[in-house]
Amino acid sequence: MPKLSRIVAPTTLALAIVLWTALVLFSLWTQREQLDRTAAALARIDAIANLRKDMSIRKWADTIGGIYIDETKIPAMESLDEQEHLSVTRGTGERFTLVAIPPIHILLAIQEISHKSYGTRERLTSLQLRNRANAPDEWETNALKMLEGGAEMATEALPTKAASHGLLRVMIPMKMEKECLECHRDTLVPVGGLRGGATISIDLNTYRSAQEPTWRTIQYWHSGIWLIGLTTITIFWLLASRRAIEQAHRDEERRENETAFAAMAEGAIITNAKGDILWVNDAFCRIYGYRRDEVIGKNPRLLKSGRHDGEFYREFWRQLTETGHWRGELWNRRKTGEVFPEELSIQALRGTDGSIRRFISIFSDITERKRNEAELLKHQQRLEESEARLRELAAFLQTVREEERTRIARELHDELGQALTALRIDLGWLRGKCGSLGAPAAERVASAFGVVEQSIVSLRRISEDLRPAMLDSLGLAAAVEHHVAQFSQRTGLPCHLSMNREEFDLDGNLATAVFRVVQEALTNVARHAEASEATVSINESDTGIDLVITDDGRGITAPGDKKTFGLLGMRERITMLGGTIDIDSQPDHGTRIACWLPLTKDDQA
Repeated sequence: MPKLSRIVAPTTLALAIVLWTALVLFSLWTQREQLDRTAAALARIDAIANLRKDMSIRKWADTIGGIYIDETKIPAMESLDEQEHLSVTRGTGERFTLVAIPPIHILLAIQEISHKSYGTRERLTSLQLRNRANAPDEWETNALKMLEGGAEMATEALPTKAASHGLLRVMIPMKMEKECLECHRDTLVPVGGLRGGATISIDLNTYRSAQEPTWRTIQYWHSGIWLIGLTTITIFWLLASRRAIEQAHRDEERRENETAFAAMAEGAIITNAKGDILWVNDAFCRIYGYRRDEVIGKNPRLLKSGRHDGEFYREFWRQLTETGHWRGELWNRRKTGEVFPEELSIQALRGTDGSIRRFISIFSDITERKRNEAELLKHQQRLEESEARLRELAAFLQTVREEERTRIARELHDELGQALTALRIDLGWLRGKCGSLGAPAAERVASAFGVVEQSIVSLRRISEDLRPAMLDSLGLAAAVEHHVAQFSQRTGLPCHLSMNREEFDLDGNLATAVFRVVQEALTNVARHAEASEATVSINESDTGIDLVITDDGRGITAPGDKKTFGLLGMRERITMLGGTIDIDSQPDHGTRIACWLPLTKDDQA
């Protein structure tokens, strides 16, 4: 089994989750930074607007030279004690005092009210001090230098408490106005020159608090996107894991198949659709004698023996492309040039579109098998020749035996039969003359006469069994009819004979074979069948003789009974004449012997 832990390691999923989380957090951080920059930009815009407003008020105050205010309404400022006081009377006669407020004090009063009401801190500072309270700090000093260098403004963000977003400090230049020369001539700053800077400090909490709904929305969206990403990553990981597992199984199966192919005793070749060799196993190299690198990329045509013509290969490719497989034998050539036979099986592998992608060929060297088949064929031919000679010998012996039986039967009939007949005649004459000799002599003569009579009957039966005279004199039909009648008479068993010809004009060997089969079959019925009846059927056709003998006896009970000498003799007689015999027998259902014998050319003529 493949080591799936190496293929679909959970660390891959963990790494993807970490990277995705880092990406979402980075996006969230950039959004927070953007909100902070936006808040700072808004605060800076408001700061600049406030400072410019203050500068506008100061410029207006410089233009009018100051204002008089009821001393009961002015802010508490020690510097105002030195200002001009003016007593006036209202139309009602009420007297009150007015205090002259210069432009700078108007601006300071506005800044103080702004600080108390809105928390903004504004002040004026300069590198040329007239009031130590306006001395610049370190940042203000650097900012004033930046303004002297031509900068339009200077800003600084200051952290405060941990829960606070800090302060934003902004400084803009304060130019020398023409109206200010009277009071600040000692600074030697020309009109339009930098006299100092106006600084404002704004708390950023207000601006950050205004962005909290937007920040929460961004957090919600990022949380949702993060969860969607986690789900997507998990799904993709599961799908990738499944594909990796399936691929691992396929790779393992491929390796197992390659190992199995490589270990096969049969040769194996894998080619592409064009027939170029992609892979061969060790058995191929052993059988053909090529190294693997000598055939990879080559076409199997280099193995052709030249024994097959173009028509063979056209039919070969037609069947392979149409059916997807081919199996057969062909001759190929080894690297040494030796031509040898092989049994080849080729299977086409098709892609999803139905086109052929690969051919897999499995073959085996059948040189030894062909050699054994040739030897076996040679021995089989010799055996068939031996069997043919044995059949010829058996036929010759059968002919000789029939001829010898005919000769013996004829001699028994002609010589012994005539002698017994003459003896019977003499004993008959003697029986008529021995009455005067007394009863004992007459009985002896009568007994001898009976013995001679019985001997003549036995002689006829023996002669008939050896060679029925009717077969030679009257033909097959008469001989069979006589034998069937004698069988029924001798055994008391009804035997029905059926023939489609009154006479069969057959070759002597063929007629003898038919008669002997009938004779042997009826003998077996009488000896073993325990039948109640039997039938014999002989029918001649244009091509042969059909012979069927049946009985309703106990059948052939043992398998070995079909190999008894009587049945073997019948089978041999039929086989020698090129016929067939079928013996069908079931216990208690009788026996049926069916024979077919071909007619000779003389019989057919």
